[in-house]
Amino acid sequence: MRKSRQRDAILDYIKGSTEHPTADMVYEAVKQSIPNISLGTVYRNLNQLVDEGFITVVETSDKKVHYEGNLNEHIHLLCKNCCNITDVFMKSQVPDVYKETGFLIQSQKTVYYGICKNCLNT
Repeated sequence: MRKSRQRDAILDYIKGSTEHPTADMVYEAVKQSIPNISLGTVYRNLNQLVDEGFITVVETSDKKVHYEGNLNEHIHLLCKNCCNITDVFMKSQVPDVYKETGFLIQSQKTVYYGICKNCLNT
């Protein structure tokens, strides 16, 4: 993948965000520093960054695609009411599948769906 100012700005924003931004959120943020960037450029670069493994995708129950730059092992708690995504970092939950099957797990994605504390209290 060729280096570009737009891609670097997009990656920097996502890596620095804990919000799991959508493409529209990324576009609005990056547009502050690169006013002539297009939404198409943002989508194209997001897809390349996902394909190259620099960021990952999190889908919410409202079918919006959110992007994440934190590649450390963690789980997501996804509120079915407000679609808030919360990261929870904990020790590995991956069983020793390799010992049983010879299959080497390189990554996992775990999402728990429920209702967040804020929505329960309203």
